[in-house]
Amino acid sequence: IIMKLNHECVRDLLLYLEDNLSYNKSISINSLTLKSYSQEELIYCAEKLIEANYLICTKADGYQPPLIVARSITYSGHQFLDNIRDNTVWKETQNILSKVTSTSLSFASNIASQVLSNIISKQMGLN
Repeated sequence: IIMKLNHECVRDLLLYLEDNLSYNKSISINSLTLKSYSQEELIYCAEKLIEANYLICTKADGYQPPLIVARSITYSGHQFLDNIRDNTVWKETQNILSKVTSTSLSFASNIASQVLSNIISKQMGLN
C-alpha cells in the first residue's frame, strides 16, 4: 500500500460519497471504482479521512487490506468539502500547495478557505 496521501483522491472520494451516500445506503470503499485510483489508494484515503474525523465508517481490520464501509460524512468533512468543492478554488489551492513539500488536510482546507475568501472579496470589489 502506498503511504502518500493523494489530495486529488481525497477530494474525488469525498465528492463521490457526498453524491452517493444516503441514510439507507452505505458504500464499500473496497469495491469502489473511482477514476484511475487503485483500491489501495482509495482505502488509504478513506483511512486518513476517518482519522481526520471527516468520515464515519465501519472498519474491519482483520483483513488485508482492511474492509471499510462508508456510512456518513461528518460535519467537519462537509466543511472541508465545501472549501475544496469549487474547481477554480481547488486548482488555485493545488497551485499553492504544489510550492510546499508537506501539506496536511487541515492545511489544504485552510488554504482553500483563504482562496475562496479572496475570490469572494474580489467579486465584492473589496480587493
